[in-house]
Amino acid sequence: MKAIRRIFTWIVFPLIIEMGVLFYINNVYLSTTTTFHIQKVNTESDTNAMKKTMKVPVPSDGESVEASYDGSYVSYLLNHQIIVVDTKTQGIKKVIAASNYIQYYTWLNDRNRIIYFYKTYSRGSEAIQLEAYDLDINNKIKIDKLIYAPRNSHIENVTLSPLTNMIYINVVDANGYSYLYRIDIMGQITNFRLPVKRITRMYELQRKDVLLYESSNGIIRVIKNGSGYTFLSGGFSLIGTDSNDNVYVGKLDSDNKVVEIYYGTIDKSFKNWSHIKLNHAIDPNQVYILPKDNALTVTFDGKDLIDVNTGKTITGSGDILGINANYIIYKNDNNVILKLE
Repeated sequence: MKAIRRIFTWIVFPLIIEMGVLFYINNVYLSTTTTFHIQKVNTESDTNAMKKTMKVPVPSDGESVEASYDGSYVSYLLNHQIIVVDTKTQGIKKVIAASNYIQYYTWLNDRNRIIYFYKTYSRGSEAIQLEAYDLDINNKIKIDKLIYAPRNSHIENVTLSPLTNMIYINVVDANGYSYLYRIDIMGQITNFRLPVKRITRMYELQRKDVLLYESSNGIIRVIKNGSGYTFLSGGFSLIGTDSNDNVYVGKLDSDNKVVEIYYGTIDKSFKNWSHIKLNHAIDPNQVYILPKDNALTVTFDGKDLIDVNTGKTITGSGDILGINANYIIYKNDNNVILKLE
């Protein structure tokens, strides 16, 4: 009996301790310091309470203008700092600064949290530090690991998913070569070897850990389960994805204009995708997918959006700067205007 009790003590008691430690790491420590959990939280009632139109003044030298998912804040870069303006009071809510110049930032698409990146130095090398700031609780979150990128490189674009909790970062070096990194919810960093020189567009599926990107030589590739393969080898441009994980690509003419749009899931053969022929050829940057209802729209003047399927026109309030989870973001003189989709 003593031997059984001794074996039980040796085996079960350490397991209990280990499980307790893992519970603490996952639910206490990681949830507040080293991870960026971006689970979708907004509801239909939140959307119904949003204002239909808002206007915020922004200085002429403000860059990288964005807005939070619910329109509570408008932000921009000024002197390498993020200025966050409260759309209700029109006053500055927060100035986010780092120990070095902030290179890139973006909002999470389900809460009032900004993630941002800046250069730092470690062990004699350049590195990229990732931090976040939550406006609702006025709290800064820092990931403890660094991305060791090439010297004199910069962040070109970033994608993230609130359901898979994956962040993909496209870093471009001084010679124009892309380096692709992924950060998961545990703060683990993966560096993907790329068979192309430069990534010009990239989009992430929302329900699966899948990334699609287009290269500078017109090849569209997929990264799925950590492995990459060529999806389309030319003649098409990657347009985007929607909330149902449909992928949109534009068939190009000899002038690299989109004349037809194909859409479907990557699990289906491309020949079985749906497609819509456009009445006029347009630039790939003139096609927008509205996240709220997955409407496929185009613009000919950079202001008005026309629904390709219904013909309905959304009259613009200025030049389109971008689209977030709920709002179309316009610039009109020194004002940023948010219009509910």
